[in-house]
Amino acid sequence: MKDLQGEIRKILKKNNWLVISTISKNNLPQSSVVMYKSDGKEIYFVTGKNTLKTKNIQFNDNVSITIPLYRNLFYKLIPAPPAEIHFKAKAQIVSKQDEKAREVLKEIIEFEEKTGTTEESIWIKVTPGRKIATYGLGVKLLDMRKTEKARNIIEIK
Repeated sequence: MKDLQGEIRKILKKNNWLVISTISKNNLPQSSVVMYKSDGKEIYFVTGKNTLKTKNIQFNDNVSITIPLYRNLFYKLIPAPPAEIHFKAKAQIVSKQDEKAREVLKEIIEFEEKTGTTEESIWIKVTPGRKIATYGLGVKLLDMRKTEKARNIIEIK
């Protein structure tokens, strides 16, 4: 089996889209697709100050993240679910002066500056928990139909 921990770090760095699930103060779940950037350990994204996900994170910093992985063209030909990683995490609003956030979000910051949307946004840092669940990572495409072969839990150090 491949080094799944290393593969997860590469996925975090390489991919750009994730689903973040939050809980409101009324205990209602809410999920959103966001564009993100990562250094392979922590995830950063930009969102509006008044969005539902921002309000939910301010209320409860526990979130759930899912990153779907469409690895190749065969997904369109063979009926199998996409590979994915998913995990529980902590989310927090970070300062726009945070050096690490500035480094990771560089491309997004440049876009915001060009479009003049910097005042309307805030930056969120997501720190994954130690356990990351995978589905279809490190297995052959046809083995993804067999749940016992396709699932794994990786402890990140």
